[in-house]
Amino acid sequence: MNTYIPHKRYPATAFHGEDRLFGEILLHTDSLIFASGGNSVSLPLHGLNIKAGGANDRMLFFTHASEAEWTVCSGDHGILNDPVLADSDSLRAQTALIHKAQKKSWQILALIILLTAGGIYGLFMLRNPLVKAIAEKIPPIWEEKLGEGVFTQLKAGQRFIDDREVKDMLARITEPLLSQIPRKSYSFQVHIADNGEINAYALPGGIIVINTGLILQAESPEQIAGVLAHEVAHVTLQHGLRQMISSAGIIVLLQAFFGDVSGITAVLAEGSAFLLTRKYSREFEREADERGWQYLTSARIDPRGMSGFFQMLVRKQEEGKVGKTLSSLEDSLNFLSTHPSGRERIEHLAEMWESAEQTDDFMPLDLNLSAFQKKVAGMKNQ
Repeated sequence: MNTYIPHKRYPATAFHGEDRLFGEILLHTDSLIFASGGNSVSLPLHGLNIKAGGANDRMLFFTHASEAEWTVCSGDHGILNDPVLADSDSLRAQTALIHKAQKKSWQILALIILLTAGGIYGLFMLRNPLVKAIAEKIPPIWEEKLGEGVFTQLKAGQRFIDDREVKDMLARITEPLLSQIPRKSYSFQVHIADNGEINAYALPGGIIVINTGLILQAESPEQIAGVLAHEVAHVTLQHGLRQMISSAGIIVLLQAFFGDVSGITAVLAEGSAFLLTRKYSREFEREADERGWQYLTSARIDPRGMSGFFQMLVRKQEEGKVGKTLSSLEDSLNFLSTHPSGRERIEHLAEMWESAEQTDDFMPLDLNLSAFQKKVAGMKNQ
């Protein structure tokens, strides 16, 4: 006679011919019983066959030659640890194999998760090189059209100084600088905005805007040249374009890298607002400082004008001669992005000067700054 030991009951499903029954498994000392309402079947433990199956071996199937038309299955793997099955000499080998297979499955799953996580991490680590590679594939004419589109919006909202004498005076700074730019695919245009903010910014394709406020605060032509060199570097390094491309999802980036540019085209088409509101990253600002420094030295323009501009702002802020604090200026201006801060950039540029081959072989810029500023001030608000 079967002796019942009141262990846990396990939810189960049984297949009997074409019938499917839902019930539970009850374990006796010498049998496995499936019960469903008024239906039940007893499978002797001696000769019981246990196999794992289904998706990821999540189900356990119990069969016995004496009840060939019955298959009992359960998704509760805890049944394998039940003392009735665990202590059965005839079933121990089968349960051990299933446990071993389960352990291997978990190891494989963990490996898959690890590889997937590593792949995702790798994609993000490769994001910047991928964005740079895509940007380099963008035809310069696309960048020019993008920049021109944004500039058209800017002209509709503010006044620009279009005086020939002012432009000729500014050219005494821009021409020596731009003549040394190695990449000739951009046609640089420098415009002066009638705006009192101490600011300058660059658009893809070569359009650079410098505010009258910056010109009037500068203490030397070299300081203006330093700002312009920094903005030129943003263009040649494609920083604006790269930030726009980076805003696309990783799938869009991969598609673009392998030739499908439809997603990137859509991003560029909606880029005007993005370019006007986003600041550059710490990495991009530092790159622009370093590349702009190289442009200045190649043009034989004293690169210390770049750091001198920051030092001038710090000094005037401390003297109370700048309306905003330096921190509020850094929060609002493109050139004075807080990534990195103005003071940090002064220190970095000072280190560049100390590590560079010292020279005084610089060409003085042929510009009377006082006359230039007077002319610019006279053109404001006309």
